Amino acid sequence: MEGTEESLRRELSEWHRCGTAQEFPYDAVITRLRRVGKHFLSGPLLGLLADCRETLRKQPGRSGQEAPDVFLARFLDVVLDKYDDRYDYPSYTALTLLRPTGPGEPAGLRDRTVLLLLADLVRFERLALAGTPAAPDGMLPDARLLGKRLRLAVRVMEPAALRVLDGAVDPVSVAAAPGRTPAGALADAVLASACAQERRMLLTSVQPVYVLHDEYLFLRVLQSFETTFRFMSRTLGRAVGVLRGECPGDAATLIASVADVLRESLPLFSLLATMQPASFREFRQYTDGASAIQSEGYKTFESYCSTPLRARLDSPAFTSVPGVREAVLAGRETVQDTWQDVISSGWLAEPDAAAVRAAAQHLEAVHQRWKQTHYRLAVRMIGTRAGTGSTEGVPYLKSVVAGRLFPALQPALTLGQQTAAG
Repeated sequence: MEGTEESLRRELSEWHRCGTAQEFPYDAVITRLRRVGKHFLSGPLLGLLADCRETLRKQPGRSGQEAPDVFLARFLDVVLDKYDDRYDYPSYTALTLLRPTGPGEPAGLRDRTVLLLLADLVRFERLALAGTPAAPDGMLPDARLLGKRLRLAVRVMEPAALRVLDGAVDPVSVAAAPGRTPAGALADAVLASACAQERRMLLTSVQPVYVLHDEYLFLRVLQSFETTFRFMSRTLGRAVGVLRGECPGDAATLIASVADVLRESLPLFSLLATMQPASFREFRQYTDGASAIQSEGYKTFESYCSTPLRARLDSPAFTSVPGVREAVLAGRETVQDTWQDVISSGWLAEPDAAAVRAAAQHLEAVHQRWKQTHYRLAVRMIGTRAGTGSTEGVPYLKSVVAGRLFPALQPALTLGQQTAAG
């Protein structure tokens, strides 16, 4: 019978004998995974997938730079993360499957990827609204909640569509009433523009651990945030280079673009808040070991703004992302240190310095709002419970709300204020 483990094992055995990367049965694997949850894939099936991976590694040419082979290797590593005892936040969110398999990153990649992720979420929620839900389909939300999700997804999609998808949204209407673009029409336009590689990415990158409908939403929102953090980190890295270049004042535009994208992403929290707390509590018991504290994208963004204090570098926030921590300890240049350096050297004229500071202050303000919203959502969803992966959860988030991306922008404390703060 199609869709059963037995039929899937037959397909995988056949592929194992003579298949190519292009012929791998992605659909059948994902169908089974979403029906039972990654946490509940059987040992024999996982063993067969591991055998397929080993075959992929050994065959000549399959370990080279051919994109289908590279993607399949990434896919199997994500599916087998629990089997390999490598399960963590990056593998849970399948981040490697969202990134190009070739060299470099095309312009507009963040906007394009977020549009695809949220268009796919809109498609998934519309199926439930129509009474034909796709797996995972446990604990379905009511129609009111599903409709709210569509409207909130559109709020995030519209600015990105204006930049990279001509004609998909009306700029005048968006300016007058954000979030009013019909969700179905926008999602259909985005998905119709997807190439084969993008369709494969969308198919494979939702690998829920359990069988509840809301986990699909959870994964797509986390992936949208991570895609945004990656863009923010890369853009701030470019800003550091620009500050040391011929036109250092141009860094203000880059920093401002980071603030704008983070601000545009704020409705993702409202979208995530439509997740049913009971559903979240049910599936998160199978996500132990995968915590957002392991987000390399967010810590990279933070460490490009200014060098974190040693106490923070030695806290779980950074010991959970050793690669980022090592880059900081090795002397990663930051926006704050670099602008102070070029100002003191006379290379950054005061009008340009003022523009850089204003952009940084804008980013700081948006980030503070982002952290406070994150904290409030965590309180609603998990309350006083520990975070996943034995993290502190809400108490950790509360402890970092007061932190600043650019401490140099904080007004100096008077002696009396220092005494009160101490």
